[in-house]
Amino acid sequence: MTSTQTSDPTTAKRRPIGFVIAVLMLVAIVSSFESTMMYTALPGLITEFDSTESAVSWVLTGFLLVGAASAAISGRLGDIFGRKRVLVILLVASIAGSVISLLAADISGVIIGRAVQGLAGGLLPLCFGIIREAVAAKSLTVAVSLVAGTAMLAGAAGNIIAGVIIDSAGWRYIFVAAIAMTVVTVVGALFLHGSTPEGPRDRIDWLGGILFAPGLALVLFGINAAHGLGWVSPVVLGCIGLGVLVLVGWYFWERRHATPMVNVRLFSQRNLGLTMLAAALLGIPMGMAGYLGQLIMQYPTEAPVGFGLAAAAAGAVSFAIGLFGFALSPLSGRIARNGRARISLMIGAGAGVLAAVLTALGAAVMHSFPMFIVSQVVLTVSTAFVLSALPMLVVESSPAKNTSEATGMYTVIQTAFSGVGTSLSTSIMAGYIAEGSHFSSEAGYIAVFTLIAVLSLAAFVIAALLRTPKGAASQVRAGEEAAVIVPVH
Repeated sequence: MTSTQTSDPTTAKRRPIGFVIAVLMLVAIVSSFESTMMYTALPGLITEFDSTESAVSWVLTGFLLVGAASAAISGRLGDIFGRKRVLVILLVASIAGSVISLLAADISGVIIGRAVQGLAGGLLPLCFGIIREAVAAKSLTVAVSLVAGTAMLAGAAGNIIAGVIIDSAGWRYIFVAAIAMTVVTVVGALFLHGSTPEGPRDRIDWLGGILFAPGLALVLFGINAAHGLGWVSPVVLGCIGLGVLVLVGWYFWERRHATPMVNVRLFSQRNLGLTMLAAALLGIPMGMAGYLGQLIMQYPTEAPVGFGLAAAAAGAVSFAIGLFGFALSPLSGRIARNGRARISLMIGAGAGVLAAVLTALGAAVMHSFPMFIVSQVVLTVSTAFVLSALPMLVVESSPAKNTSEATGMYTVIQTAFSGVGTSLSTSIMAGYIAEGSHFSSEAGYIAVFTLIAVLSLAAFVIAALLRTPKGAASQVRAGEEAAVIVPVH
């Protein structure tokens, strides 16, 4: 993962701090906006392309899987080839992905474009590497906070901005906005000071960096196809089987590689292994919740479940709830200090169980908008606590010399399993299509939220099993200087 060795910003030629931070804030906006901008567009894509929830979900899943691979390799590539150079390449690739989706004639083209756009998932690790190079130590905390906060707010704003664009001009213009924003960001990035490449180029673990995403994609594709082709279909069994083989091969490759892109050997450490397992279990509900929330709000009232909101209104609701979660983040962080991160995780996982149970009650929530909002607010409380606790637990549980590797591995897992959640939820709902329509029945939503409750409960148990490491407070303070994690939206 990203090396913690950086040049001394007091001796390196630097641009003005304000300029560097402003450009990196633009980069954070691009990365986070692109991760959330299509949530409000999904119902419209289903209608325009006469598609299914399962197929359209790959607009999100494809982005997240490529984003996970990009997050895994971008930091290392930035160390070796220069962070500014890799940053600009990823931004240009993001523009190319937006153009592909903009011009797409079918849902497959949109998915391909979004997958290319997913390379933006590697932008934030590069941002924080550039901050450590370009910003003096006394300003480091402020710079990191500004960029991290911008990323969180941009992710929350993605829904409302996209909703307004959809209602006024159509979903394709979301990509026009993304292109314009990214072009401006590229121009600014070109004026950043280039970093000095570090390390030999022959040590890049290319295979380990790129093998994880296609292996997981094959498994998810097989699961999604099962409802149309049947679980015994050669296509379904072949995709799942091949995907599992690729993932097993990836695991053993990384375990034996001298300098792995994803250091899976760290899983053998009890606390860290349990923390990563909790991140995977809770990443799935995060991928499910945002997707389902938009469907429930935007589907017509004639559907088995739906409140008939316009895209802009649904985006505004999501943004308001997201701001509430953002406001809770400092409280969660305060609780998680000094070795108490597992307490914060237990609160978050417990709130996830409560939110899922509330929604799974069925008619009481799914046909009452105020009750639905209550369940979404509780779910946001869960997300705020979880996304604050997990990074702290990773830093607490990992050896100081492996902090960057461990935090990078957490980013990959959390991003990838969010994609799993999106794909898995649509696969479940495809088995509960209401008779005479292409909408899922109420039972489909109940099944998904029941699964969210089970996964959150399992994560709660794992959090209770975690031990408070000795010297956790000093470990976290050291880790805060070595790595910064911003949750994937």
